[in-house]
Amino acid sequence: MKASRASLAILMAIASSASAFAPTKFNTPSSTLLCATPATSSNFLTPELAQSCIDVAGGTPLYAYSLDSLAKSADACLAFPNAYGLTVRYAMKACPNGTILKYFLSRGICIDASSGYEVRRAMDMGVPAEKISLSSQELPTDFEELVKLGVKINCCSISQLERFGKAFANTSQKVGVRVNPGVGSGGFSSSTTGFSKTNVGGPSSSFGIWHEFVTDGTVPAIVEKYGLEVERIHTHIGSGSDPAIWQQTAKLSLSFCAIWDTVTSLNLGGGYKVGRNPDEKTTDLIEIGSPVADAFKDFAKEHGRELKMEIEPGTYLGE
Repeated sequence: MKASRASLAILMAIASSASAFAPTKFNTPSSTLLCATPATSSNFLTPELAQSCIDVAGGTPLYAYSLDSLAKSADACLAFPNAYGLTVRYAMKACPNGTILKYFLSRGICIDASSGYEVRRAMDMGVPAEKISLSSQELPTDFEELVKLGVKINCCSISQLERFGKAFANTSQKVGVRVNPGVGSGGFSSSTTGFSKTNVGGPSSSFGIWHEFVTDGTVPAIVEKYGLEVERIHTHIGSGSDPAIWQQTAKLSLSFCAIWDTVTSLNLGGGYKVGRNPDEKTTDLIEIGSPVADAFKDFAKEHGRELKMEIEPGTYLGE
């Protein structure tokens, strides 16, 4: 039996047993064996299909991914409501498998990288540098080379912006600025400003330049000092699905775009919730996206600029 392409996208070595759904056994301190009842199916695999995957891999360990699931998620993200154009970037930290990167590239989906290593991996897989955006807590040592190759960099701190400016002083080099808008969503906390592992906006988060440094003139002064051109504002509020928070953050982020008339796009990040348990709800992209698209239209009416939208789904795409 051969694995169906519609069900199986990738085979990749890791670890498995001869039986596709064999009980898992662990040695505990008391040497008690913990055994699970063999499963008869998974989200898309049956025991027969799982065995066929193992056979295709020649008996070696493997990962199996559903191409149908990847395609469905890609369709949903590419249909995200927008007013003047949309760029979908796959947050590759969710799963940097090379074949998945190539598949999303074939669908017109670009890449969001969170380290210089991810940038290099994406390029090794054939992703053009100009289709890669880097937002990192630490600028890679070779960031100048990456920029010259065409990689788009979002500076995530004042120190990063200073380093970037010194490297490209008075060259009108285009740059993105990642802003912490002061609010976030997601994780175990219902607070929009409190700590939660997957809430990457608000005063408890270190991701992005604190919004007051943008509005008080600190960031604009650095941009002017080095003769940079801000082409993109980037924000990200975390792994939540509260439409009200998304809409609030989008409007706030658009206000940052108004500071520089050179800004052509607003990246709203990702963090779309994937429901994994019966009581969890997967983010409805139409529900959170439609009012956001309206906010872009309102901005165009007020400022005479039609901004493109960027989004960065990770596990929503790759899970």
